[in-house]
Amino acid sequence: MFVRHLGLAVLLVLSSAGPALAIQQPSGLYVIIPFGEPGDTDPVQNNATQQFSLDLAERQIRSMIAPPIDAVEAVGSASRLCGEYGASGLLVPQLRFEQSKERNLTGFLPVVGGVVSSSGAFDRSPIRARLKLFLVDCSGIVRWKTFTTANKVHKGTNINAGLTEIANATLTQAVEQFVNRPKSAAENR
Repeated sequence: MFVRHLGLAVLLVLSSAGPALAIQQPSGLYVIIPFGEPGDTDPVQNNATQQFSLDLAERQIRSMIAPPIDAVEAVGSASRLCGEYGASGLLVPQLRFEQSKERNLTGFLPVVGGVVSSSGAFDRSPIRARLKLFLVDCSGIVRWKTFTTANKVHKGTNINAGLTEIANATLTQAVEQFVNRPKSAAENR
């Protein structure tokens, strides 16, 4: 009788552990935390989020874009976000732009992407995009990261075009590195 009760207890434990183990299996879907801060309307940041999703899709990596959330809050909510989306982890990007602060001979007024001289002409200016990309697992631990940069000497008045170009270049590099990263044992199942 004792053996029968013990066997029944073991069966109950194993049957209840089955679904929990299935939930922890990676789904191959990643939640993208949007670029920028919540409420940010910067078109370059918004375009970068969409381009990131497209670049992943082109490499057969499934992703969903989360509603805007602060990156720190997203990491703290990793378990909840993974559960909501049935995801394997979060992709948390950060994009920053820099520019040269060179003076031209006629004086300058610095603007994003260049220098406007006192004559009103837009002078050439080097700009740089720096991208940090973190893969955060569903427990909130950073499992992989990369840093990429792209540069451009921009000339013209369409500053967003230059920023978008170098943002896309950093994304292409980061997605390539993400695809070719060493995968954990859990990801290889």
